[in-house]
Amino acid sequence: MGRTFLPAPDLRRKFRNAAKTPPLGMQAVTDLTPYVDEVYPLYLQVYERSKLRFEKLTKEYLRRIGAERPEKARFFIWRQEGRPVAFSVCALHDNALWDEYIGMDYGVALDLHLYFLTFRDLINWCCKQGLKRYYSTALGYDPKLHLKCRLAPIDLYVRHTSPLINQVFRRVLKFLEPTRGDPVLKKFPNASEL
Repeated sequence: MGRTFLPAPDLRRKFRNAAKTPPLGMQAVTDLTPYVDEVYPLYLQVYERSKLRFEKLTKEYLRRIGAERPEKARFFIWRQEGRPVAFSVCALHDNALWDEYIGMDYGVALDLHLYFLTFRDLINWCCKQGLKRYYSTALGYDPKLHLKCRLAPIDLYVRHTSPLINQVFRRVLKFLEPTRGDPVLKKFPNASEL
């Protein structure tokens, strides 16, 4: 029997407040193709608000993930009164769920505490599936700190098409690393391990 995520008091208050609104339903799918047109704008809202950006996903990319790796791909869609308000792009690997990208409707995201609701629902889904670990995407560290998450090291690979520029990258990349100046990272209990 799976375990259930039990939230801290501050989270319970957020969940109670969200429960006063029309209910959110979550569905898990392996193919996003039928839903991509309605959830892609949610991804773009998060992407546009982000101060630090990497690649910009395309609808075609999201369609192909499920088509090419249905055994690994999981897409979660949260709806309120039939309208999608959040979605998450995840991967199953090594008995863990890797939460890679999120999309939210910022017209309701802050009032509903969508980040925390999606986190709760994904943890509960992992427990019901018997998964042992959950890994959240990099960046957005403040909510993860409040959720008492631990940092896990990840590698960031950068390669330019020019061999000459790559020689320069080798020397300066450690100073360009995106989380280097993030003050929230230093507050994590295991920050010194990284």
